[in-house]
Amino acid sequence: MASKGNINLSRNKLILSALSIQLSLDSNQFSSDVVENDIKSMYNILKSSKNERPTENNDQMTKWIAFAESFPTESSACFEVLKGLNEDLVLKSVLLGNGLKPSEADVIVFSVIHSSVIELSKSDKEKLPHLMRWIDYIQSKVDLGNVFKKILHEKTPFEPHLHLQGTKAADKVEVESGAKKVAESPKVADKPEAEVKTKKSEDPKAKKSDNAKKATGNKEASKEKKKAPEAETVEKDKEVSVSLLNIKVGLISKAWKHPSADRYVDFFTSPC
Repeated sequence: MASKGNINLSRNKLILSALSIQLSLDSNQFSSDVVENDIKSMYNILKSSKNERPTENNDQMTKWIAFAESFPTESSACFEVLKGLNEDLVLKSVLLGNGLKPSEADVIVFSVIHSSVIELSKSDKEKLPHLMRWIDYIQSKVDLGNVFKKILHEKTPFEPHLHLQGTKAADKVEVESGAKKVAESPKVADKPEAEVKTKKSEDPKAKKSDNAKKATGNKEASKEKKKAPEAETVEKDKEVSVSLLNIKVGLISKAWKHPSADRYVDFFTSPC
């Protein structure tokens, strides 16, 4: 059985490789003595090599470094700690901050728990849905394929809750009842026109409104009739031209009684 010191040394080597990838560093530039430090000191050495502050968001980073350093080496005790981590990830996508970008804390914790999670049975993995979802996310966002073997994760198919199913059933009933009402409505429209006319005639208000409509219609019709001849006369006047008339002027030079008429007189006119 490997000693605790050897296990911690192996973990530190994995953390060094993973953090170097996350920080875009070459792990070969660090001496073998670096991995003999605790995780916090090793992390600070890597950050300092990039001229960056050793701890970012200090309280949270310190929390997850402490988690990694205290993670048990005995497999029997690992599952209980993983259950606690699963609860921490219920409302989180990543360990550090409220965003979606994996941080150094995510890489360190992933490196520490990887060997324990990959050995879990399928049933035990199903008991840690939030942890497995987080592991799958880190594997897809950080290129750690050369350092760690990928942990397979079978995603649980989505099934709606019972109260949602009840809501859908209620909606279906409403839709069906609405369809029945729509189907019954044409029956009213199919009634004979005679019945509809009879009902209208029985309604005194309907009679008054019909009479008012008729009177209004008659007035409008008479107005239109009056307007029509006037419009025609105006249009005809516009069309008449003086040049079309054959007008002649003459002078009456002689008049006499018509032989076969009592009141009519013949006229002789000479042109002027």
